[in-house]
Amino acid sequence: MKLVTRYVVREHVGPLLFALSALTSLLMLQYVARQLANLAGKGLPWSAIGKFFVLSLPFTIAMTMPMAVLVATLFTFGRMAAEHEITAFKASGVRVRTLMLPVLTCAFLLSIAMVAFNDQVLPRANHELRILQNDIAKTKPTLALRDQAMNAITDQFFIRIARSDANTNKMYDVVIYDLTKGPERKTIYADSGVFSLTANGQDLLLQLFDGYTQEFVRGDPKRLQRSFFVDQTVKVRGITRGFESTSKDDFRSDREMTVCEMHRRYAADALEFRRVRQEYIMYASRLVAPGTKTLKAPRDRPAEEGLSRFYCVTLPSLFLPKKAKAQAPVVSTTPPAPVVTPQGAPVIAQPGDTLTKDTLGVPVPTPPPAVTLSAPIPPAVDTMTVYRGAMNAADAQLVASREGLDSLTVEIHKKFALSFACLVFVLFGPPIALRFPRGGVGVTIGVSIGVFGLYYVCLMGGEALADKGLVPPSIAMWIANAIFTVTGVVLLWRVESTTDTSRGGGIRDWWADRGARRALAAQMKREQAAKTVGKGPAAAVGA
Repeated sequence: MKLVTRYVVREHVGPLLFALSALTSLLMLQYVARQLANLAGKGLPWSAIGKFFVLSLPFTIAMTMPMAVLVATLFTFGRMAAEHEITAFKASGVRVRTLMLPVLTCAFLLSIAMVAFNDQVLPRANHELRILQNDIAKTKPTLALRDQAMNAITDQFFIRIARSDANTNKMYDVVIYDLTKGPERKTIYADSGVFSLTANGQDLLLQLFDGYTQEFVRGDPKRLQRSFFVDQTVKVRGITRGFESTSKDDFRSDREMTVCEMHRRYAADALEFRRVRQEYIMYASRLVAPGTKTLKAPRDRPAEEGLSRFYCVTLPSLFLPKKAKAQAPVVSTTPPAPVVTPQGAPVIAQPGDTLTKDTLGVPVPTPPPAVTLSAPIPPAVDTMTVYRGAMNAADAQLVASREGLDSLTVEIHKKFALSFACLVFVLFGPPIALRFPRGGVGVTIGVSIGVFGLYYVCLMGGEALADKGLVPPSIAMWIANAIFTVTGVVLLWRVESTTDTSRGGGIRDWWADRGARRALAAQMKREQAAKTVGKGPAAAVGA
């Protein structure tokens, strides 16, 4: 069996690597096509462009690895069935589930590795990619003026030139539209000019010759002021900015955090959610009619997310050594020594105080009489209005807190669901491949695209329902895995329960067999109906 195990596993390695590289390349090309407009024409260094593509790989691999596993499984078992290797194994007493066992074991180990990849590598790559995209968005390209066109220097400064000389940066027939002052918009006409950048490379200097300026005085459309000039310099600040890498950014979204980081944030947010929920219940109970037995309140959330607690708390406690707890400090409970005033100590009385004597005969000043102050009468307040406003505020805070908790739970479960999709597809692929052994690469690609498309739709649909609070996130994220697992088990049981050693050809043969079976069933039904009709008159004659 060791030889069979090594053979089956080795047959999967090549198709898996090929499918992973091909699918990753296809998705990367699609991603590059969508991001090309944000990268082109900004003068980015090659290091930034290479870093952009490298940081985009982890997300692509996380999506393509389950699909590559499905393609490899379909291709390998389909080839083994087409070449009658499955028939030979069955004749030797080796069942299909025995052949699938080493593949399932490898798929389980791959799923564990993908959990670590999605938990550690993917969040860090997403965080660095977001920072890099923000830096690229802030980068402004170098200035390039086009002839006979409206050049938008900024969103409020435009320039149009008839022609220009690229060697000397000289411009002819220049028209400038300056909208930086709002209503006091300005138009500048010049016969010629020269443009250049300042020493810092970020500001534009326009030296204009022989022209005039038109502008509205204080935004009044009825007052137009015209000023003539021989030489005038216009400076536009911040038109270019080179690429600058951000060194530190502490903000992290849910897709940029590890499972344990989301677990800690969930615990803190759940504590706040429960506090606000208690406030909501308190105010709502004061607004309901007397005698009401039930009160509708938002659904409570657990103090900790179960899957993340198992991953971050339970598993480390089983495999890692326990940390020694610090000993609590010893607090002395000895009461302080009483302070005794010696007899005969003089007591200084303030003017107006009356001296009395205590049990030891020491004079003690009498405290002044207490002064009673009457509190101001507060204005009348409608308590019901106050309670209703507080309840509405608590309800709005609950909605925002609930969305945050559900989003964290969805992201936690999605990391594990995508990882274990590798195991699910290994269970689902072989029965399909054995059913259409001569389908070839076309069936492999078609089934893979259809299955993973359906899986992705179920995953995204479940995520949308969970974000809206309609379905618990633990169910929404795992429903696709559960459906395909049950389907794979049923198909595997049907394959194992058959007595023949060959499952036929491709989809065309299967469709022809299906038509023949349906025709045979219809013919048998007609014959049975004819026999029933023939027995009826014969029974009547005998009577």
